[in-house]
Amino acid sequence: MSLPSVLVYGLRNGLLTVVGRTVDEATPESALRALLDGFTDDESATDIVTMIPAGTELNAVTVKRNEITIDLSAPFDTGGGSLSVMGRATQVVFTATQFPGVDIVRFAIDGKPITTLTSDGFIVDGIGRLDLAENLVPLVLLEYPYEGQKIGQPLHIQGMSNTFEATVYFEVDSPAGTVLLDGFLMATSGTGTWGTFDADLPALPAGTTGPVTLKVFDRSSDTGDPVNVTTVALTLV
Repeated sequence: MSLPSVLVYGLRNGLLTVVGRTVDEATPESALRALLDGFTDDESATDIVTMIPAGTELNAVTVKRNEITIDLSAPFDTGGGSLSVMGRATQVVFTATQFPGVDIVRFAIDGKPITTLTSDGFIVDGIGRLDLAENLVPLVLLEYPYEGQKIGQPLHIQGMSNTFEATVYFEVDSPAGTVLLDGFLMATSGTGTWGTFDADLPALPAGTTGPVTLKVFDRSSDTGDPVNVTTVALTLV
């Protein structure tokens, strides 16, 4: 029986991106510890970075109803710069709120609750995903499946988006670049408003297994070309 996995969020080219981690138990605490462990050399080679200061440790995690309080060690509250501070908060908030029912994040440093982070005064007093979405989140954020995942059919995709008329396009390609499947689905909101998408894709051609590439994207209103493209390599089993 395979072990469960959690998502860990980093930044690539200034925008949020997702990798997976295998854990003994899929909990907010295990996901946050995986986040603080950082990224592998292979992931770093693809330009994934973390804004979380070195030496940050997880002291405690408390979940009460839809709120989670994350107690971190002092290095998390050091340094400055808007990208660094916003980036580290975004990484933690998205990692913590991947779990159903967990919507609001509060922070503490070495047991003391805080409402702002670092000397920049970045507000972290009960924040959620939508409080952070406008700056570092790509307009199509694919959260599942994640890069390198072995996955069966039907291909299930989920994430959040802010696309024209809430339309999210998808394409599945063979290693040779042949389009095996394409189409679109509707997110819960769009056209200036963030929504989510969560759907099974239509069946791929019979017998399709092995490596494929999944793309999700919007289309340019001017040319119809793909824009805001997220691409992940998968193995179909």
